[in-house]
Amino acid sequence: MEPARRRHLLGEGDTDHTLSLAVRDGVLARIRHGSYAGADEWDGAHTVPRLVALARSAADAAKKPPVFSHVTAAALHGLPLFDCRETRTHVLSTARGRTSGSGPVIRHRDQWDGRHVRIGDLLVTSLARTVFDIARTAPPTTAIGCADAALRRAAAIRGTRELDHDAAERLREEIRDLIDEHRGAPGVHQARSIVGFADPRAESVGESVSRLHLRDLGFRDIALQVPVALPGGGRAVVDLEVDGVLCEFDGFQKYLDRAMRGERTPAQVIEDEKRREDRIRAATDQRLVRWTMKDISSRQTFAAVLRGYGLLPGG
Repeated sequence: MEPARRRHLLGEGDTDHTLSLAVRDGVLARIRHGSYAGADEWDGAHTVPRLVALARSAADAAKKPPVFSHVTAAALHGLPLFDCRETRTHVLSTARGRTSGSGPVIRHRDQWDGRHVRIGDLLVTSLARTVFDIARTAPPTTAIGCADAALRRAAAIRGTRELDHDAAERLREEIRDLIDEHRGAPGVHQARSIVGFADPRAESVGESVSRLHLRDLGFRDIALQVPVALPGGGRAVVDLEVDGVLCEFDGFQKYLDRAMRGERTPAQVIEDEKRREDRIRAATDQRLVRWTMKDISSRQTFAAVLRGYGLLPGG
């Protein structure tokens, strides 16, 4: 979603009056002063593309290129932002003083060495710094999704599903170094817990949040990416095993995303999943249960879902 600046629209023949009418009539959305997006596209967008569009708009309006941070940096790095509804743009500043907000922009004056990376034409905090900032300032469910995804990105071996765990640990240590440098700062205790719990094997934010809820509900026997040898050959990998029960997070994306399901229809994907589950049960003689994004919307909701399956901590 590319925001349109007022000056560009005026240069193409619009006037302030026609822009106001377009906003009033629901054709355009004014996403910040002097920036617009198609109303339908904006209203239908999730948090990450909105934050990216707002960052582009802020960079275009700034006299000096800002360095984006926190949830804005996470969005630009392509990290998931579970249950995040932030609408402000976050930047880091080397100026001393307290964090301040000016309308839609939050300027963080945290301890920072000024280093950054470039994503496209935007300046962004490094992956390690971004995870550190999220881990200490965001809700734990948002933080674990970002941390897991960042470790997985560091560990990914192109063209395979294999992971370079040493690479993931190098990123983890880089984040821990930042934690040690900020001893006593707000949120550092949470950051240490999140970074220690993060795991590159999590393949989706739904798995990450599920695992965090399971831990916080008191489950201790939790395994990730459990391999199952199937009857007649082949292998399946199940998202989680909790107290001897096989569990899968069902994000529905595989049913709707054409890139993931290929030429299959959603109905065919469902049928293939059912057959896969039957083969897993036959191979393991274990129960297999599923839950969805709605089921993990809160720890209390998830606890009720688990009780419905007879899954209780220590049970």
